[in-house]
Amino acid sequence: MVRTLRFPWSSVGPHTMGRGQARNSCRYRSSGSGMHSRAGAWKRGGAPWFPRSSVGTHTEAECGHETHTGMEALVCIPTRERGNDVEFPGSHGPPWEPILRPSTGTKLMPVLKHRYAFPRWSVGMRRHPAAGFTLLEMVLVLFLMALVASAGLMLTEGVEDQAQYDETKRRMEIIRKAIVGDPTRTVNGSPEISGFVADMGRLPGCLAELLELGAEKIPETDPKTYESPCDDSVTLTEWHLDNDTGIGSDWRGPYIAVLPERSGDLRFRDGYGNSDANDALNSGWAFLVTSNEISLTSAGFDAVSTADDISADKLVVESDWQVTEINVTFKNKSAGDLPAANASLVLRVYLSDSTNYVDGGDGTNDYFTLVGDAVAANSSISQSFIFSTDATIPLGRRGYAIVCHDSAEPSEPDNFVLFDGDCDSGNGVPGNKDISKFIAVPRQTINLEWIIDE
Repeated sequence: MVRTLRFPWSSVGPHTMGRGQARNSCRYRSSGSGMHSRAGAWKRGGAPWFPRSSVGTHTEAECGHETHTGMEALVCIPTRERGNDVEFPGSHGPPWEPILRPSTGTKLMPVLKHRYAFPRWSVGMRRHPAAGFTLLEMVLVLFLMALVASAGLMLTEGVEDQAQYDETKRRMEIIRKAIVGDPTRTVNGSPEISGFVADMGRLPGCLAELLELGAEKIPETDPKTYESPCDDSVTLTEWHLDNDTGIGSDWRGPYIAVLPERSGDLRFRDGYGNSDANDALNSGWAFLVTSNEISLTSAGFDAVSTADDISADKLVVESDWQVTEINVTFKNKSAGDLPAANASLVLRVYLSDSTNYVDGGDGTNDYFTLVGDAVAANSSISQSFIFSTDATIPLGRRGYAIVCHDSAEPSEPDNFVLFDGDCDSGNGVPGNKDISKFIAVPRQTINLEWIIDE
């Protein structure tokens, strides 16, 4: 396609060179003095030179695009010069002779009917130097980027491992509170009692007992009973209130709330997500119950090596959940001194139902001897009752009663009767109205009262 193009003054100046090659030779004709000529400007295979007045703001040409010698070019045919009234005919005159307009002070140019190819940058455009980065600049930028990256790695080195370690320690504390609660917290001025031990009266056999129950036992009972996920021979009963003692007990979990994994299993893993052969029981932890204590260990980052294991050898100790001593104050509100004769008294603490209890004595015997007339009318005395290491009181809400027997050393503990100032066999065993309630809190002095009205 051919179109008319006007050459701006700035685009083709006095020394613009068209680098296209003439397809035929050209001759330059000079008319004598007063005319600006440039001899030898046109020659075979040469490059045409255009004076300032010839290719300026008033020169028009018909141009189009053409590929010449491997380069896309703008092809122009001069047609007319408006300012100097010079017409460049397309059909008359010698085809290769320039047409000149003699005029004093006017620089002339040869105008050809023949077409020349001008590079795209030489007409209508300014050529700018190539822009970009030098190799040195690129190397410097890469060096700075590497320096910043290495500094970031140095600052964050070990951060992930530290976070996993901290999460493991935090989960250890969660497990501990799920077992023995947090007695340092209070509700309405009383210690907050919660956790597996407060409900069950014992330590969990494995970590799974904190998360879920096992299969329900058949036939169905009320309250319902389940197999322990630690040992199917162990029975777990759902939490309930006992009618005889008025004490609530048994499993009231889950004690740790977790979401099921993709397999649907409930697991409470360490901060590293470890698992092992006992995964179903302890979620990848080393959970060990010995005597009245629990130890807990995480395999750490390297599950094979023990060098980075995270251990809590004393996660739960005996003094965290057991009470071994209780003070009882006997208050005599009757008109006479009590008792009428020596009485062998036992502090019986009920853990759940009337058959689940522990007895305390004076520390030497399994009972405490209250000497006759030891408690005067309208007065009181106090006595400490000690519980053996194999019959301690677990933390939680418990019940108590003072019981005795009419013989000095009863052979059948279940034959004890309620002490109401004497040990007559007709007193009967303690019932719901006779059993007083208290909260067993470890590491605290527990003071109870036993009031005699007769």
